[in-house]
Amino acid sequence: MCGKKAFLAAIALSMVAGLCWGQSVKINFQQATSITPDGYLPDSGQVFGDRGNGFSYGWEVAVNETRDRGRDDIAPDQRYDTLNHLQKGGRFEVWEIELENAEYGIFLVGGDSNHTDQVNHFDVEGVIVLDPDGQDNFDEWEFVVTIADGRLTITPTPEAQNSKLMFIDITLLTPPELATRPGPAKDANDVSRDIVLSWQSGIHAQSHNVFLGTGFDDVNNATVGVGQGLADMTFDPGRLEFGQTYYWRVDEVNSAPDSTVFKGETWSFTTEPFSIPIMGITATASSSFGDSGPERTIDGSGMSDDLHGTDAGDMWISGGVPATLEYAFDRAYKLHELWIWNSNQLIEAFVGFGGKDVVIEHSLDGANWTVLDGVGPLAQAPGSEGYAHNNTIDFGGATAQHVRVTINSVQGIAPQASLSEVRFYYIPTFATRPNPASGATDVAPDVSLSWGRNGREADRHEVLIGSDPENLSSAATVNESSFDTLALDLQLGETYSWRVDEINDVMDPSTWMGDVWSFTTADAILIDDMESYKDAEFLEIWATWVDGFDDPANGSLVGGTAGIPETGIVNGGSQSLPLDFDNSAAAVSEATRTFDAPMDWSRSGVKTLVLSFSRGAENTGNGRVYVKVNDTKVVHPEDPAALPPGWDQWTQWNIDLTHLGVDLTRVRSLTIGIEGAGAKGVLYVDDIQLEGVASESGSLTWFEAEAADILGASWRVVNDPTASGGIRIGSENDDGNDNNTAPGAEWVAAYTFTVPADGVYGLALRAQEAGSDSFWVRIVGAISQSHEHPGQAGTGWVRFNGIDAPDGWAWDLVHSNDHGNAVVSWTLPAGPLTLEIAKREDGVYLDAIAVTQ
Repeated sequence: MCGKKAFLAAIALSMVAGLCWGQSVKINFQQATSITPDGYLPDSGQVFGDRGNGFSYGWEVAVNETRDRGRDDIAPDQRYDTLNHLQKGGRFEVWEIELENAEYGIFLVGGDSNHTDQVNHFDVEGVIVLDPDGQDNFDEWEFVVTIADGRLTITPTPEAQNSKLMFIDITLLTPPELATRPGPAKDANDVSRDIVLSWQSGIHAQSHNVFLGTGFDDVNNATVGVGQGLADMTFDPGRLEFGQTYYWRVDEVNSAPDSTVFKGETWSFTTEPFSIPIMGITATASSSFGDSGPERTIDGSGMSDDLHGTDAGDMWISGGVPATLEYAFDRAYKLHELWIWNSNQLIEAFVGFGGKDVVIEHSLDGANWTVLDGVGPLAQAPGSEGYAHNNTIDFGGATAQHVRVTINSVQGIAPQASLSEVRFYYIPTFATRPNPASGATDVAPDVSLSWGRNGREADRHEVLIGSDPENLSSAATVNESSFDTLALDLQLGETYSWRVDEINDVMDPSTWMGDVWSFTTADAILIDDMESYKDAEFLEIWATWVDGFDDPANGSLVGGTAGIPETGIVNGGSQSLPLDFDNSAAAVSEATRTFDAPMDWSRSGVKTLVLSFSRGAENTGNGRVYVKVNDTKVVHPEDPAALPPGWDQWTQWNIDLTHLGVDLTRVRSLTIGIEGAGAKGVLYVDDIQLEGVASESGSLTWFEAEAADILGASWRVVNDPTASGGIRIGSENDDGNDNNTAPGAEWVAAYTFTVPADGVYGLALRAQEAGSDSFWVRIVGAISQSHEHPGQAGTGWVRFNGIDAPDGWAWDLVHSNDHGNAVVSWTLPAGPLTLEIAKREDGVYLDAIAVTQ
């Protein structure tokens, strides 16, 4: 127990779910029978819950993939010898621990003392930590997270591979009574002068006192703030100074009668500078000496921390005097200053190469020049290491795209002129920091465009957009730093260019044309990918997809009896919607999602509703899948009975919305159901989205093994109640083995099937490891195939050995035993083709064949 007595509670160290400020909770992922390291709490894969040790933690679903490797030679530290899988067998697991909202320091270790087959990428409460060195034994990270939802959550990122957790140390850094999550972030730079300060409140605060100033001690020791007794978690300090570092803190004040004040941490940020260096510059000169060309004045050579060295090779040297340097920018800028580092050779004090009497001119077009007034003689460089610039030329806001520096005399007797470095600063007058970032892809077509920084003098902003970057059209003129594209009805899968021109009629020039940015809209609009649901209040999948739990006429149950998403059978991501259905008593089984606000499905070129579904292996009856948009129903055209029994491939259903007869401008609900009296089982649904021209869906053709056009004389046709249709074909023991010999005609079963379109296809056989597990397989007429038995080159035969069906009938994709069991693919032309399957070993049983794209 870390708290003090009740009357000292106001100043006590805070207790957070059994954790005190500065203390840690440490979790070791291990088998239940493993020795738990000292100071750690065990996690053996249980579902999230109260562990009876002062903390609630665990997994979204039980994960029984713990390991204790026993590799003392590699991991004498027990923490590095135990683990639990997050992605075993294609799963995508989630682990959480309940903690009060606060800031925590994390030490996380992932890996495996016995294997290097993992790439550990984790999302830890929104902080992404990446495997730094690929597949090795251990990965370690130290970082800080802020919990705002009462739980610390760990998941693999989509790019992770076979990720594994070993242990985690979690240390409370900030008492939960204090303000956290400062905006701007701690030590932020280039912050807008018009920033509104924000923070996350302490857990008991009723009001907030804000302190702000330019000195750390002044702010840290202050007792009266610039904002006292604030109810909101924001404070507007007014327009701040350019390039100034500010310190601020927020004290949290509890409610009466104690009104305890919790002094906050002192944070800092630095505002945007008045001017910014120009980066896009090219340099030319009237003459140069050797390799000391004009580019040396803009390439940073010889510079370190804005201090220049003495190597002449890092400087421009002319061929004589007078000499001229000309600088061209990538665009016109409003110039503030020019910094000049003069020639700084070691002999500078004796010979004097540095420029002295100079004329500086500027131009918009490179043809018409204006002399800059008030430019005096340049100061001489010291001729020693660590030279800071000592010449600042004020341009006074002149607008230019070209600057010319003419050196008419030098500092001493040198016959040549030289400069070390120059730097131009400009006043940012055009919009910057586009959102979405230029070049962004997969952007929502109803995107709101914004820019993080207005031009310095802008009064309003003209937004131009179009598909041709050379011919943009004005969309609107706005006063805010954002523009809603809703009225433009941007189309799916299109690339758009846009720019923001900054306008102020009282300035000269009155308009600053912005950079051209671009983004590409997504190919689809996501309706639901089932990834957001959790076994937590208000996040349950059944709370969104309402089933027949309390409706006798509806035989559906979303999430099964546990009411949770499916994580093992998914089409994409880590979750799908499992819809249990039972039409033995109810007429139908369906689940409905009602949208909070009606959706407009008529925009952005949407033509198709796409969803993917998979049928449970044990489904019974002739149930048919249907969808209702609002109250208009469309039934899947295929009878599920026409699919291979036990086939768990995902089916992509493309529903044409243009002929549905629904008001697509106001879609209120979406229903997924199964009709058919007596049908019973489970339907898995995933990845519901809107598309224009729907993406291609995989095609599936299947046929019974006994339905061969030609069945070799040695094959036996056997009645088998466990087989599809009650019949199988096969051989019996003592039929002999063909091994690596091409099969004879007596053992070939030939099937004619039609390919709907040119493409790449695969094969699956429903077979059984009754006595042996090996076939010969080929497709006559294939354009090519990925693998072939090397002993029968040119024949097309694949040696399909090691069929994975140890417990009876099972589907297995045809793979090549001669190529590391790689799955075989065939490139097929459209039209009729012949599939041939032959016995390779005696005792093989074959029930059905499927051709899939």
